[in-house]
Amino acid sequence: MKIQFKSEELIIFESSLYRTTTSLIIGEQYILLVDPNWLPIELDFIEETIQEVGKDKETYLLFTHSDYDHIIGYGQFKNYKTIASSNFVNNKNQASILQQIEKFDDEYYVSRSYDIEYPKIDMSFAGNNEKLQIGADSYCFYQAQGHNIDGLLTFNESKGILIVGDYLSNIEFPYIYDSLVRYKATLASLEQIINQYTIRILISGHGDFTTDKSEMLQRIQDSRKYIADLEGSILNQKEFDTTQLYTRYKFPIIMDAFHQGNIKLAKAELRVK
Repeated sequence: MKIQFKSEELIIFESSLYRTTTSLIIGEQYILLVDPNWLPIELDFIEETIQEVGKDKETYLLFTHSDYDHIIGYGQFKNYKTIASSNFVNNKNQASILQQIEKFDDEYYVSRSYDIEYPKIDMSFAGNNEKLQIGADSYCFYQAQGHNIDGLLTFNESKGILIVGDYLSNIEFPYIYDSLVRYKATLASLEQIINQYTIRILISGHGDFTTDKSEMLQRIQDSRKYIADLEGSILNQKEFDTTQLYTRYKFPIIMDAFHQGNIKLAKAELRVK
Protein backbone atom coordinates (compact mmCIF):
# COMPACT_ATOMS: atom_id res chain seq x y z
CA MET A 1 0.00 0.00 0.00
CA LYS A 2 1.29 3.42 -0.94
CA ILE A 3 1.90 6.16 1.62
CA GLN A 4 0.97 9.36 -0.16
CA PHE A 5 1.98 11.70 2.68
CA LYS A 6 3.68 11.27 6.03
CA SER A 7 4.51 13.61 8.89
CA GLU A 8 4.56 13.34 12.68
CA GLU A 9 0.87 14.25 12.85
CA LEU A 10 -0.60 12.84 9.63
CA ILE A 11 -0.29 9.82 7.36
CA ILE A 12 -2.28 9.48 4.12
CA PHE A 13 -2.48 5.91 2.79
CA GLU A 14 -3.49 5.24 -0.82
CA SER A 15 -5.12 1.99 -1.90
CA SER A 16 -4.33 0.33 -5.21
CA LEU A 17 -8.07 0.44 -5.94
CA TYR A 18 -9.58 3.69 -7.22
CA ARG A 19 -6.71 5.57 -5.52
CA THR A 20 -8.88 5.57 -2.39
CA THR A 21 -7.32 7.32 0.59
CA THR A 22 -7.25 6.46 4.27
CA SER A 23 -6.16 9.22 6.63
CA LEU A 24 -4.52 8.77 10.02
CA ILE A 25 -4.30 11.82 12.27
CA ILE A 26 -1.78 11.38 15.08
CA GLY A 27 -2.30 13.40 18.25
CA GLU A 28 -0.30 13.31 21.46
CA GLN A 29 -3.00 11.33 23.27
CA TYR A 30 -4.96 9.77 20.40
CA ILE A 31 -5.10 8.61 16.81
CA LEU A 32 -8.02 9.23 14.44
CA LEU A 33 -8.41 6.82 11.51
CA VAL A 34 -10.58 7.84 8.55
CA ASP A 35 -12.24 5.46 6.03
CA PRO A 36 -9.88 2.44 6.24
CA ASN A 37 -9.96 0.48 2.97
CA TRP A 38 -9.80 -1.77 0.74
CA LEU A 39 -8.01 -5.11 0.67
CA PRO A 40 -7.04 -7.23 3.70
CA ILE A 41 -3.32 -6.78 3.00
CA GLU A 42 -3.85 -3.00 2.89
CA LEU A 43 -5.85 -2.98 6.12
CA ASP A 44 -3.14 -5.06 7.78
CA PHE A 45 -0.54 -2.50 6.70
CA ILE A 46 -2.64 0.33 8.15
CA GLU A 47 -3.05 -1.59 11.41
CA GLU A 48 0.68 -2.30 11.64
CA THR A 49 1.42 1.39 11.11
CA ILE A 50 -1.02 2.31 13.88
CA GLN A 51 0.73 -0.11 16.23
CA GLU A 52 3.96 1.79 15.54
CA VAL A 53 2.67 5.37 15.91
CA GLY A 54 -0.37 4.96 18.15
CA LYS A 55 0.82 2.76 21.00
CA ASP A 56 -1.12 3.40 24.26
CA LYS A 57 -3.20 6.14 22.60
CA GLU A 58 -6.98 6.49 22.42
CA THR A 59 -8.32 5.24 19.11
CA TYR A 60 -11.02 6.91 17.01
CA LEU A 61 -12.54 5.87 13.69
CA LEU A 62 -14.33 8.37 11.45
CA PHE A 63 -16.43 7.70 8.36
CA THR A 64 -16.80 10.52 5.83
CA HIS A 65 -19.85 8.82 4.30
CA SER A 66 -21.46 5.41 3.86
CA ASP A 67 -20.35 4.36 0.37
CA TYR A 68 -19.27 0.75 0.63
CA ASP A 69 -15.65 1.40 -0.27
CA HIS A 70 -15.36 3.78 2.69
CA ILE A 71 -16.84 1.45 5.33
CA ILE A 72 -15.38 -1.81 4.03
CA GLY A 73 -12.61 -1.94 6.66
CA TYR A 74 -14.81 -1.24 9.68
CA GLY A 75 -14.64 -4.76 11.07
CA GLN A 76 -10.87 -4.62 11.51
CA PHE A 77 -11.12 -1.52 13.72
CA LYS A 78 -14.57 -1.93 15.30
CA ASN A 79 -13.24 -1.52 18.85
CA TYR A 80 -12.40 2.13 18.07
CA LYS A 81 -14.69 5.00 19.12
CA THR A 82 -16.65 5.82 15.98
CA ILE A 83 -17.71 9.15 14.46
CA ALA A 84 -20.04 9.92 11.54
CA SER A 85 -23.02 12.08 10.58
CA SER A 86 -26.49 11.47 12.03
CA ASN A 87 -27.65 10.73 8.48
CA PHE A 88 -25.04 7.97 8.35
CA VAL A 89 -26.60 6.40 11.44
CA ASN A 90 -30.12 6.69 10.02
CA ASN A 91 -29.25 5.54 6.49
CA LYS A 92 -32.08 3.36 5.18
CA ASN A 93 -29.87 1.67 2.58
CA GLN A 94 -27.60 -0.17 5.01
CA ALA A 95 -28.53 -3.61 3.68
CA SER A 96 -27.75 -2.72 0.06
CA ILE A 97 -24.43 -1.15 1.08
CA LEU A 98 -23.42 -4.37 2.81
CA GLN A 99 -24.50 -6.34 -0.25
CA GLN A 100 -22.06 -4.27 -2.34
CA ILE A 101 -19.22 -5.30 -0.03
CA GLU A 102 -20.28 -8.94 -0.18
CA LYS A 103 -20.52 -8.78 -3.98
CA PHE A 104 -17.03 -7.26 -4.24
CA ASP A 105 -15.49 -9.88 -1.97
CA ASP A 106 -17.32 -12.67 -3.78
CA GLU A 107 -16.33 -11.44 -7.24
CA TYR A 108 -12.64 -11.19 -6.37
CA TYR A 109 -12.42 -14.16 -3.94
CA VAL A 110 -11.55 -11.90 -1.00
CA SER A 111 -11.59 -13.44 2.46
CA ARG A 112 -11.61 -11.18 5.50
CA SER A 113 -10.80 -11.86 9.14
CA TYR A 114 -13.96 -10.10 10.31
CA ASP A 115 -17.69 -10.16 9.68
CA ILE A 116 -19.16 -7.61 7.28
CA GLU A 117 -21.47 -5.25 9.15
CA TYR A 118 -22.64 -1.67 9.01
CA PRO A 119 -20.66 0.55 11.41
CA LYS A 120 -22.13 1.25 14.83
CA ILE A 121 -21.55 4.91 15.62
CA ASP A 122 -20.72 6.29 19.07
CA MET A 123 -20.71 10.03 18.21
CA SER A 124 -22.85 11.50 15.44
CA PHE A 125 -23.30 15.05 14.18
CA ALA A 126 -26.41 16.51 12.59
CA GLY A 127 -25.57 20.19 12.16
CA ASN A 128 -22.87 22.48 10.82
CA ASN A 129 -19.90 23.91 12.68
CA GLU A 130 -20.35 21.32 15.44
CA LYS A 131 -17.33 21.00 17.72
CA LEU A 132 -15.54 18.06 19.31
CA GLN A 133 -12.39 18.10 21.42
CA ILE A 134 -10.17 15.04 21.05
CA GLY A 135 -7.03 15.25 23.14
CA ALA A 136 -5.48 18.65 22.53
CA ASP A 137 -7.12 19.02 19.12
CA SER A 138 -10.33 20.82 18.24
CA TYR A 139 -12.49 19.33 15.48
CA CYS A 140 -15.31 20.96 13.58
CA PHE A 141 -17.90 19.06 11.49
CA TYR A 142 -20.14 20.12 8.61
CA GLN A 143 -22.82 18.24 6.71
CA ALA A 144 -21.86 17.29 3.13
CA GLN A 145 -24.79 16.09 1.07
CA GLY A 146 -25.03 15.81 -2.70
CA HIS A 147 -22.57 13.03 -3.42
CA ASN A 148 -24.69 10.97 -1.09
CA ILE A 149 -27.10 11.77 1.73
CA ASP A 150 -24.82 11.30 4.74
CA GLY A 151 -21.49 12.96 4.04
CA LEU A 152 -19.50 14.75 6.74
CA LEU A 153 -16.71 17.30 6.31
CA THR A 154 -14.11 17.10 9.07
CA PHE A 155 -11.80 19.99 9.94
CA ASN A 156 -9.04 19.60 12.51
CA GLU A 157 -8.68 23.26 13.45
CA SER A 158 -5.57 22.67 15.55
CA LYS A 159 -3.60 21.04 12.75
CA GLY A 160 -5.28 22.68 9.73
CA ILE A 161 -6.36 19.33 8.23
CA LEU A 162 -9.55 19.31 6.15
CA ILE A 163 -10.95 15.90 5.19
CA VAL A 164 -13.68 16.18 2.55
CA GLY A 165 -14.65 12.62 1.61
CA ASP A 166 -15.65 12.21 -2.04
CA TYR A 167 -15.56 15.91 -2.89
CA LEU A 168 -12.85 17.99 -4.59
CA SER A 169 -10.97 15.08 -6.08
CA ASN A 170 -8.38 15.96 -8.70
CA ILE A 171 -8.99 12.65 -10.55
CA GLU A 172 -12.81 12.49 -10.56
CA PHE A 173 -15.55 14.84 -11.65
CA PRO A 174 -18.50 15.02 -9.23
CA TYR A 175 -20.26 11.70 -8.73
CA ILE A 176 -23.79 12.70 -7.72
CA TYR A 177 -25.91 10.02 -6.04
CA ASP A 178 -28.08 12.32 -3.92
CA SER A 179 -28.88 15.78 -5.30
CA LEU A 180 -27.52 18.49 -7.59
CA VAL A 181 -28.88 21.20 -5.30
CA ARG A 182 -27.33 19.72 -2.19
CA TYR A 183 -24.05 19.06 -3.99
CA LYS A 184 -23.82 22.74 -4.89
CA ALA A 185 -24.59 23.66 -1.28
CA THR A 186 -21.70 21.48 -0.11
CA LEU A 187 -19.38 23.21 -2.58
CA ALA A 188 -20.51 26.56 -1.11
CA SER A 189 -19.73 25.27 2.41
CA LEU A 190 -16.30 24.12 1.28
CA GLU A 191 -15.56 27.48 -0.29
CA GLN A 192 -16.54 29.24 2.93
CA ILE A 193 -14.39 26.93 5.08
CA ILE A 194 -11.35 27.28 2.82
CA ASN A 195 -11.64 31.07 2.73
CA GLN A 196 -12.38 31.44 6.44
CA TYR A 197 -9.76 29.15 7.96
CA THR A 198 -6.12 28.30 7.44
CA ILE A 199 -6.22 24.94 5.66
CA ARG A 200 -2.75 23.42 5.68
CA ILE A 201 -3.81 20.28 3.81
CA LEU A 202 -6.98 19.13 2.06
CA ILE A 203 -7.58 15.39 1.70
CA SER A 204 -10.06 13.97 -0.79
CA GLY A 205 -11.37 10.40 -0.71
CA HIS A 206 -9.77 9.60 -4.09
CA GLY A 207 -6.65 11.04 -5.64
CA ASP A 208 -4.10 13.54 -4.39
CA PHE A 209 -4.06 15.79 -1.37
CA THR A 210 -3.24 19.45 -1.81
CA THR A 211 -1.63 22.11 0.40
CA ASP A 212 -2.24 24.91 -2.11
CA LYS A 213 -5.25 27.15 -1.36
CA SER A 214 -5.54 28.24 -4.98
CA GLU A 215 -5.78 24.58 -6.06
CA MET A 216 -8.43 23.92 -3.40
CA LEU A 217 -10.53 26.76 -4.79
CA GLN A 218 -9.86 25.65 -8.36
CA ARG A 219 -11.19 22.19 -7.54
CA ILE A 220 -14.40 23.84 -6.37
CA GLN A 221 -14.65 25.74 -9.63
CA ASP A 222 -13.96 22.57 -11.63
CA SER A 223 -16.80 20.82 -9.82
CA ARG A 224 -19.15 23.74 -10.38
CA LYS A 225 -18.29 23.85 -14.08
CA TYR A 226 -19.03 20.15 -14.53
CA ILE A 227 -22.41 20.53 -12.83
CA ALA A 228 -23.23 23.66 -14.82
CA ASP A 229 -22.28 21.92 -18.08
CA LEU A 230 -24.36 18.89 -17.07
CA GLU A 231 -27.42 21.01 -16.29
CA GLY A 232 -26.95 23.08 -19.44
CA SER A 233 -26.73 20.05 -21.71
CA ILE A 234 -29.94 18.61 -20.26
CA LEU A 235 -31.99 21.81 -20.13
CA ASN A 236 -30.88 22.88 -23.62
CA GLN A 237 -31.02 19.33 -25.00
CA LYS A 238 -27.44 19.53 -26.23
CA GLU A 239 -24.84 16.79 -26.28
CA PHE A 240 -22.41 16.91 -23.35
CA ASP A 241 -18.79 17.25 -24.50
CA THR A 242 -17.53 13.91 -23.21
CA THR A 243 -14.42 14.05 -25.41
CA GLN A 244 -13.14 17.00 -23.43
CA LEU A 245 -14.29 15.41 -20.17
CA TYR A 246 -12.36 12.19 -20.75
CA THR A 247 -9.31 14.08 -21.93
CA ARG A 248 -9.20 15.60 -18.45
CA TYR A 249 -10.19 12.47 -16.51
CA LYS A 250 -8.66 9.03 -17.12
CA PHE A 251 -10.40 5.66 -17.25
CA PRO A 252 -13.22 6.66 -19.63
CA ILE A 253 -15.12 3.36 -19.48
CA ILE A 254 -15.88 3.53 -15.76
CA MET A 255 -16.05 7.34 -15.81
CA ASP A 256 -18.75 7.17 -18.48
CA ALA A 257 -20.84 4.91 -16.27
CA PHE A 258 -20.71 7.50 -13.48
CA HIS A 259 -21.44 10.30 -15.96
CA GLN A 260 -24.48 8.45 -17.29
CA GLY A 261 -25.66 8.03 -13.72
CA ASN A 262 -25.31 11.78 -13.20
CA ILE A 263 -27.38 12.41 -16.33
CA LYS A 264 -30.16 10.14 -15.10
CA LEU A 265 -30.26 11.80 -11.68
CA ALA A 266 -30.07 15.31 -13.13
CA LYS A 267 -32.92 14.66 -15.55
CA ALA A 268 -35.11 13.47 -12.69
CA GLU A 269 -34.19 16.42 -10.48
CA LEU A 270 -34.61 18.93 -13.29
CA ARG A 271 -37.82 17.16 -14.39
CA VAL A 272 -36.62 16.66 -17.93
CA LYS A 273 -37.56 13.50 -19.83
